[in-house]
Amino acid sequence: MSAVAGTELKFGLKKAATWGTPVACSASDGLLLLPTGIKRDAGVDTDDSLGQFWAKDGTPGAVKVEGDIPSYLRYDGMDLLLALFMGIAGAPVQQAATAAYAYTYDLADNTDGLFATFAKHMKTYVSEVPSLKIAGLTLKGEQGKPLQLIANCIGDNMVEDGTNTTITFNNVTIAEVANRIQFAQGVFRLNDQGAIALAAGDKIGPSSFEMTAKRKLTGTYGSFVTGGANSQDLIDEPVNDGAPEVTLKLQFPKHTGKTRLTELGADTRKKMDITFTGGLIASTYYREFKLELPHLQLKSVDVVDETGIIKEPVEFLVHAATAAPAGMTLTKPFRLSGINTRTTDPLA
Repeated sequence: MSAVAGTELKFGLKKAATWGTPVACSASDGLLLLPTGIKRDAGVDTDDSLGQFWAKDGTPGAVKVEGDIPSYLRYDGMDLLLALFMGIAGAPVQQAATAAYAYTYDLADNTDGLFATFAKHMKTYVSEVPSLKIAGLTLKGEQGKPLQLIANCIGDNMVEDGTNTTITFNNVTIAEVANRIQFAQGVFRLNDQGAIALAAGDKIGPSSFEMTAKRKLTGTYGSFVTGGANSQDLIDEPVNDGAPEVTLKLQFPKHTGKTRLTELGADTRKKMDITFTGGLIASTYYREFKLELPHLQLKSVDVVDETGIIKEPVEFLVHAATAAPAGMTLTKPFRLSGINTRTTDPLA
């Protein structure tokens, strides 16, 4: 009997237009992922009517599909995952007459209408989430390793060999199989929010970082069902059900003084950017990935005694800004931008 190994899995993600209606993944919709955690849970409502000792029946419950899509963060090929969460993209701008294109992804107040079909080729069949919403993003990295992207997802259902099958998957190609972003390629800059624009003198040296952004999204039951003899309730498209939350953690390898503890006590607000630069695309244009944060508020500076070198973990709340600080043009909590080889708007 044939078995499936993790090395044989294939994944596809394609923007869809109508909630509950899947689309077939095709050329450039493939992507390389780490072990995923998306699961379908429904449970069974057992018939507990009085008059019988042993239950003789049960009804399939409402469907719940949630989990994570983790991957290495790459300069190319991750645009749809990022843009579906951010909400605002646009056509990338060609740099001179080269294969390099600059993009900017900004936060929208809501991501209504932005979702995708997610498909996983399991060698002998394809598991498909017809409609998948990106509810959260985590970007993280540590010294000596490539960065990771974790997308927290909410889906409507999970089916086998629906619109995406082993036959249709013959058309799926992977947009990018190289160019992972390395932590060592990053430059971190931090200064006071009200100070001058970030410059070379503002460089800092954390040994790791982790930014987590979560939209509070909820789908409700009542409009969609699976159909058939054992019909089950499905959620409609998740929408805002509260305010988003964004946090940033930095780990400094050495605690060298009281500066950040003093800033915590004084509630000193900060601004920050992180820029990763990869390989040359053409001419003077290199692959780039940039994260800008215009308003950081210190939440904790957790210096803990230990026998070796004492470290300095710092956590910030990431806020929107009343006005764009010097050197930045944004007021939303963060912006993603960069240069790669994608020529089209991922949300088009």
